[in-house]
Amino acid sequence: MKKIVILVLIVIAAAVFFFTRDNNVQAPTENQNTGSNFRPDPSGATFTGLELGGEVTLLQERGYGDINSDSKVDTATFLAESGGGSGVFIYAAAYVSGPVNYKGSNAVFLGDRISPQKISITSGVITISYLDRKPDEPFAAEPTVPVSKQFIYKNGELVEK
Repeated sequence: MKKIVILVLIVIAAAVFFFTRDNNVQAPTENQNTGSNFRPDPSGATFTGLELGGEVTLLQERGYGDINSDSKVDTATFLAESGGGSGVFIYAAAYVSGPVNYKGSNAVFLGDRISPQKISITSGVITISYLDRKPDEPFAAEPTVPVSKQFIYKNGELVEK
């Protein structure tokens, strides 16, 4: 008799749980990016315009905002390409929202052995700050000259403003 009472209580508890749960909860997908915490991850993106075909690394510094005026969050990032020699070539690129998926933009060359500092997106403009060398300094010299450039996303590619 005790076993039947316990079994009936378990069935009632399961029924209450089943009928009172929220059926409207949906798992977020990559395309649902209207929340303020959404940050598209460009780590799997393909970027065009890299010159050497060497190993490419995404650097940690990233900027987030809308660069193609579709009200979705895009990402701007630095890329570092090692061509096998002593150079480390730094590029800027974007991971841009489309109608269905995100895609990588063209990569814009910034310099050899420069020191990337900051990347941000404000009102559709990507602002990039880095340290470079004076024109007469060798590549072995530490970059100390502050440089700032601005880019926009126009006709499907990043261009300097």
